[in-house]
Amino acid sequence: MKFSRVAAISALVFSTAASAVPITVVGSGFDLQYDSALVGLFGSPVLVGNQLSWFPSGSPGFTAQSQAGFGVTRSTFALRISAQPGFEFTGFSLAESGSYSYFGSGALVSVSGQLTVTPLPGSALSDPVTASTVFAPNALFDFGLRNWSAEAGAVVVPAGTSDVNVTVQNILAAFVPPGGLGYSSIEKTSAVLSIGVMAAVPEPETYAMLLSGLGLVGFLALRRRQRD
Repeated sequence: MKFSRVAAISALVFSTAASAVPITVVGSGFDLQYDSALVGLFGSPVLVGNQLSWFPSGSPGFTAQSQAGFGVTRSTFALRISAQPGFEFTGFSLAESGSYSYFGSGALVSVSGQLTVTPLPGSALSDPVTASTVFAPNALFDFGLRNWSAEAGAVVVPAGTSDVNVTVQNILAAFVPPGGLGYSSIEKTSAVLSIGVMAAVPEPETYAMLLSGLGLVGFLALRRRQRD
């Protein structure tokens, strides 16, 4: 009996460890890494160019809904992004979109969250996710979907930043007054993180060394011509 219990615990620990797989994606000028076991409601991202995109799916997916009281859903995605040699980061921004539907007196939906970028070393820099859509109610018993969009403005990082932790936090909320007649639902269908990266600008000392090196090469070439 004791052996079976130990074996079961060992199997559970091994299974948990085996399911946590660090995923590394190589981009143009940077590499990013995240834990496959911690993707949450976002799902696995796709990198195209300098944009990392999520497309939450499934049932119920990344949604919040209510027929009475509050319905709240939240999820967080964390990753580490490292610039490749000769590159540095300039900033990050986030754009999101989805659909919603609500009707009834006092019913509402909302989207919120935060984009946080922490340079390593350095302090966390954040910008809130703000809806750019005015959520308009449907007619009573109209379940038709409307589109919404939201964004977190550019988070600018200090010059020379080459390694950062990025966290995307999202909250969806739906509300219908208890005892009232209504329904509310909101769903996130996409999130796009734009990564600003550029070739690193050489330090003044680097320019000085380059110029002195060119001067030395010129001096040696002149002496060679004089000897010839």
